[in-house]
Formats: sequence, structure tokens, C-alpha cells
Amino acid sequence: MTGIARAMPASGLSTRSAPSIDLPARFLAFGLVDLLIVGLTVPFALPLLLNGYYQSNLLVFVHLNTIGVVGVMITGASYQLVPVVLGTPLASERLGRVSFWCLLAGIVAFLSGLYTGRLPLLGTGGTLMVLGFAIYITVVGLTLLQAPAIDIVGWHIAASLAGLAGGMTLGLLLALNRGAGFLGDMTLRLLATHIILMVGGWGMVLLMGVSYRLIGMFTVSEESLHQRLAHVGLGLLLAGVWLLALGAFFALPTPFLVIAASLFLAAHIVYAVQLRRMYQGRRRRGIDVHMPFIVLSAALGLLAAVLLIAGLLTEAPALSRIWVAAVWFGIVGMAETAIMGMFYKIATFLIWLRSYAPLAGRYNVPRLEELYRRRLALIGFGIWFAGLIVSAGALLIDNRTLTIVAGLIIAAGIGCFMVNVVKIARHWRVPELQPRVRMNAR
Repeated sequence: MTGIARAMPASGLSTRSAPSIDLPARFLAFGLVDLLIVGLTVPFALPLLLNGYYQSNLLVFVHLNTIGVVGVMITGASYQLVPVVLGTPLASERLGRVSFWCLLAGIVAFLSGLYTGRLPLLGTGGTLMVLGFAIYITVVGLTLLQAPAIDIVGWHIAASLAGLAGGMTLGLLLALNRGAGFLGDMTLRLLATHIILMVGGWGMVLLMGVSYRLIGMFTVSEESLHQRLAHVGLGLLLAGVWLLALGAFFALPTPFLVIAASLFLAAHIVYAVQLRRMYQGRRRRGIDVHMPFIVLSAALGLLAAVLLIAGLLTEAPALSRIWVAAVWFGIVGMAETAIMGMFYKIATFLIWLRSYAPLAGRYNVPRLEELYRRRLALIGFGIWFAGLIVSAGALLIDNRTLTIVAGLIIAAGIGCFMVNVVKIARHWRVPELQPRVRMNAR
């Protein structure tokens, strides 16, 4: 290897404050298993979106994506990044591991309960998930309180905890309601509020904040982030999300909801402007593998916000296709696309740090980008992009055949990604390396 610095472009992902690698790794591994299941089932599940949202099989698929993939992956990434961002060790790594087992058991039981309709499984799984996320909120919250200072990324993290707390509370109520039906006419209103808080109040808030830090690390463009604009963007996003949540919960008039959705859209525009500034100001030139994923993620986040406003202005009925499409592009389009792109950087660094960092300087160790196939990553991105575009058309024109085709394309994109995941994971076990040849000084 020529130059250890070239092998570690994301060295800011780990400091003395970072936790043991096994903590984030177990979450990432669980999330990848769930993503593999998504890839195997998406051709069958995507057509169900045409029939509305509140169906047992579709709810299993949706929660597999939201909690199983997005929720688990960003929880694991948070445990790694929060102490690095704050310069403060996690309040308790042991509790972090406890939260993993709660979420693992809870998600399995919850999805099984949704599929079979068994209330005891739903209640047990929902309770365990709430406990797991409550532990996560406690650990991250205490870490924030111990930090000497909180920057804009830290404020995004703190704000996301409130969205998660509210969303999970409503999610547990909705799960228990599946068997008892005690919510009555409130069911759809609580469902809408739950989706808004989980997707917007937790996932999007955390994703935007973490992106600011990670993209700065990946491209060496931290100074290109406009701090005041980032605070404005966070304020717009929180105002939009929480006003939308209140509007959905209390069934407020359409003009109020349109104003809230416009704030939400404005926040996504600010986020896109910030990404443009950071990529234009990057000192690490060339197209890094994460870049097309993040750009597409931001574009689909904007599309979800536009669909939200369009649905409000046209007064689309509950569970209509436009709402389903907006949620689909918020979860799968924005969140999962970004997770795939970030994974190529985060996972490779963590494995490089564990397997090769102790050997750097003495052996010819691979660079981060050599741990996976770059061409396959870009091909997979293109396939994934095509699948999402086809799914957009299929959902909006109500074409069942096209949804199956879109599902097959998306599955192929996930397949390319998983092949690279296996290639990266193989480096967990260090192969035989050639010692570095040192030139004698003359």
C-alpha cells in the first residue's frame, strides 16, 4: 500500500471515544439480513401497495423496511457516530448491546404477530421494540448530556430522539389495536401521525444530520457546510414534521397541512443546497461510490415532499396511491438509498480498522475501495435507480404488472449490493499478506 492516509479516507469515523466495533457491527449485520429478505420478497410485496396500506402482509413488508432495515441500521450507525461526533464515549456500551437483543427479539415477534394476527405476539414484540428503542434513546440522550459541546449534527441527533419516542409510542398503540380495535375512528389518524414521526421526525432528521458529518469526512469538505443555513434547515424540518403530525392527529384543515408540508419541502431544498455546496467544495476529487446514492436519496426525498403537497392540494382520500407513493419514496427511496451509499464507506472502514489497521506499515494492506467491487456497486446503483423510477410510474398509474417488474429490478439492485456486502465481510478474517519491502536509504 502506498500511503496509509489513502487507505483511511474516513478516519474521522473512529476516535478514542468510539465504542467497540462489535456494537455497531451487530446492528449492521441484522439490518443486512432484513434487507436480503426485502430483496427476496419485494416482487411479491410491491403490488400490494396498489391496494392501500393497512393490510397484514403489506404491513409486515413495510415494517421490515422501516424498523428492520432503516431503524436497525441507523441505530447501529448512531452508536458508532454519536460518540465520535460529540467527542464523548457512549454512556453505556453494555446497554447498547441490551438494546440490540431487545430489538432483535422484538422485531421477529412483532413481524410474526402482524403476519399471523396473533395479539400476544404483537404485544410482546411491540413492547420489546419500544424497550429496545427506549434504551437507545436513554444511551444517546445521556451521551448528549455529557458532551462538552453540541454542534449542528448533535442537534439533529437530539431532535431525532423526540420523533422516535413519539412514533414508537403510537406504533405500540396501533399494534395492540390490531386485535382489540379500541382506537376506532382514530386508527387512520394515529397511523398517519405514526408514519410522519417515524419517517420524518426520526429517520429524515437523523439522516440529514449524519450526512452533514459523513459527507464532510468522505470528501474533505467540512468547511463547505453553511452552519447558519443548516440550523435554518433543521428548524424548517422540525416545524414541518411536527405541524404535520399535529395536523394529522387532530384532523386539522387542509390549508394548515399544506403550510406544514411546504415547510417540510423547504427543509429538503435546504438539504439539497447543502449537499451541492459540500460536493462542489470537495478536496477529494472524482466521483466517490457514495455520491450517486446520496444525490438520488436527496432527490427522492424532495419527490416525497412534493407528492405530500400534491396529495393535500388534491384532497386525496385516505390510503390513496399518492400517499402510498410518498411514504414509499420517503422510506425506500430516501432512507434505504442513503443507507446503501453510506454502508460502502462505514462498513469498509470498520472492517479495515479491525483487520488491517494493526498491520498497516508492516504489510501490504488493501485500501478501503479495494474491499469491494466499485464497478458492481455502480451497476447496482443504476439498477436500483431504475427500479425506483419504474415503481414510481407503477404506483401512480396503478399498474400491477409494472409493480412486479419494478420489484424484480429492485431485487436485482439489492442483489448487486449484497454481493459486495459478502466481499466486504470476507475481510473480517484477515488473509495472508505480503510484508512491505523497505528500501534501504542511500
